[in-house]
Amino acid sequence: AVVAALNGVVGDHLATTGNPLAIAMALRHEGRTLVLDRPTLRLRLPEATPRVLVLLHGLCMNDLQWQRDGHDHGAALARGAGYTPVYLHYNSGLSVSTNGRVLAQVMERLLDAWPVPIERMAMIGHSMGGLVARSALHHAVLIQRGGLRWTARVNDLVCLGTPHQGA
Repeated sequence: AVVAALNGVVGDHLATTGNPLAIAMALRHEGRTLVLDRPTLRLRLPEATPRVLVLLHGLCMNDLQWQRDGHDHGAALARGAGYTPVYLHYNSGLSVSTNGRVLAQVMERLLDAWPVPIERMAMIGHSMGGLVARSALHHAVLIQRGGLRWTARVNDLVCLGTPHQGA
């Protein structure tokens, strides 16, 4: 949590200077980074479903903060609707557009590596996470001119406390 908060405040500087405390974007499950290749994901997520839930944390937070008092919000939501949850871990001190551009590529790699064909994706963004999700969709559809396939699988985007019109 301390490293996530530090990244939220000076993450752009940490990244620019190559500081080892800079958080590199990754999808995670149970607090561990997912290697985005099919054989590794098959071993790591043997119960993977064709429905993927991506949870994006807010400013100065991390992927583990979707858990509270032993309750994992992502896992509970996913269980109820048959989704497999994955959690984005990213440097919230970088710009929304930078994080969105990188996330668009990460999502495409996730689509290619998922152990079973993905039928449906849902994204839940808390605060800045909602902006990063929107930026990734914008980048994938408009900037890449629809060249990224993952967006066709996104059926739901839920934003919790996201400042869509600014803070």
